[in-house]
Amino acid sequence: MKILISGNPEFGFAKALYELYPDAEFMSRTTGHDLVTRDGREAFAERAAEMDVVVVNAALWQFQQTVLLDSVYKACRERDTAPYIIVVGSTTDRVKNGRAWLYNAEKKALRDYANTLAMGGVWTPGMPKVTLISFGTLSNNQHKHPDRTCMPIDEAAEYVRWLISRPSSVNINEISIDPVQEKPQ
Repeated sequence: MKILISGNPEFGFAKALYELYPDAEFMSRTTGHDLVTRDGREAFAERAAEMDVVVVNAALWQFQQTVLLDSVYKACRERDTAPYIIVVGSTTDRVKNGRAWLYNAEKKALRDYANTLAMGGVWTPGMPKVTLISFGTLSNNQHKHPDRTCMPIDEAAEYVRWLISRPSSVNINEISIDPVQEKPQ
């Protein structure tokens, strides 16, 4: 199985995925592909069209993760290929707290677009299947949230492996996973 993952295999969630899929191909700034540039997105999308599974994983800013998903999906459609696209989002897409924080709006846009594309894989033969998997705070960000229960990052990566192992006859459109918060003592 040919797998392409956006992200640095030595850092964060991409590193946890690398532990599960050491033969996967990773593309990021550290591998010479800046995915926030047009050239970087196009290179990633071209490569994605040749894969069985594509994991769009990154905390890219200024809606670039959504733009990267769009590039991948369009490249696959143009080449008439249908890899399984897994998009890693964040449960912050549900936050409505009145703060001026663009990150949660970016993740809401990503969620909406991934859900739109997922319907193509359900209703139109030969279209890429798309799944959005969103996590609450992962253990690699424990230092930012010392009072929060965080999900172990390797456990989160196991959910991606679980998705990849699902039968091709189904599409899991969306999964949202939050670690249960401990009650204060």
